[in-house]
Amino acid sequence: MKKLLFAISSLKNSGGSERSLIYRVNYLVQNFNYDITIVTTDKDDVYSFYKIDSKVKVVNIPVKINKPSIWNSIGSLIYKSYKRESKIKEFIKENKFDICSSVGSVNFLYQSKKNDSFIKVKESRFNYKRFFPDKRFNIGILLWRLLRLINSTLVLKKMDYVITLTEEDAKFWRKFLNKVYVMPNFINFKHISLSNLNSNNVIAVGRLEREKDFTSLIKAFAIVSNKYNNWKLEIYGEGSLRNALQDLIVSLQLTDCVFLKGAIGDIFSKYEESSIYVHTSLYEGFGNSILEAMAHALPIVAFKSVGGVKLLVNDSHNGFSVPNRNIGGLAGKIIELIENPEMRRKMGHNSREIASNFSEDKIMLQWHKFYSKI
Repeated sequence: MKKLLFAISSLKNSGGSERSLIYRVNYLVQNFNYDITIVTTDKDDVYSFYKIDSKVKVVNIPVKINKPSIWNSIGSLIYKSYKRESKIKEFIKENKFDICSSVGSVNFLYQSKKNDSFIKVKESRFNYKRFFPDKRFNIGILLWRLLRLINSTLVLKKMDYVITLTEEDAKFWRKFLNKVYVMPNFINFKHISLSNLNSNNVIAVGRLEREKDFTSLIKAFAIVSNKYNNWKLEIYGEGSLRNALQDLIVSLQLTDCVFLKGAIGDIFSKYEESSIYVHTSLYEGFGNSILEAMAHALPIVAFKSVGGVKLLVNDSHNGFSVPNRNIGGLAGKIIELIENPEMRRKMGHNSREIASNFSEDKIMLQWHKFYSKI
């Protein structure tokens, strides 16, 4: 029985990284012979937003920082990274794992050596373009992202394997690294009911953070609402921009049709109650919520973005791709789908067909083969 360790900062969030990891380890222990432990590093992280199989062990190894405010930036990050890795490396040594994976932003293998007794895997859950500034950048952001890119490259060079979500990301990292593999996210179709696409609901799902650009979505829906005030937009997710987004909704007089619904466990039922899915991320590792919406047979309207959007959204086939921050174009495509129920049904059907390529059994067989081989 192979012993696998996965390190992630937290499981309490409702994001795609947390969801995909938990669904994967649950499948592995339920269908194959693995001994799996998840290590979390955030302080007091004892809660998981998603249900974890009882066979999976969860261990919290927090790193507490008591430093003056001047350290709450670069110095704090360096200190925390060093302490976190030291603790996790000690835990690995004591428990003799076969394969250790670092998930998302957690880099716990800075001090790794080529002759380590365990296999080191880095799972990159983000699109590489997050390292490069968009039109709103300043010199501080540019330098910070450059440092992060250099740091990530140095860490990844120490890995035995690097996993990306899309071929686009794999091509970028193969310029610097060997043994880069693509493992997309998956969807379990067993408990999914199709939307009948008859409701007047538009849905969006994601963290309320800058990179999701819900500001553009709300502004676009103001245009939609001027023409179709019987339609509503529901945004599911939580984040630091909740108050700012709510203020925008109020200022645009959209309180009767745009709603911030928070993060919920049963998001699938909300897809079933909707007729259009809109995705406005400026960059995206894969786009779990797009795949989920497609599995429920929803047509998609999305910013062209990168990564998963290019992989999942075939323009004019299962939805529409719109240039980033093109608010008028975004509103126009939503209106086009509102006005054409037959187009919604045809594109929704195509969405479902594309989503079938990412079924749980297909992708998890790839993961099992990978873990068995290395």
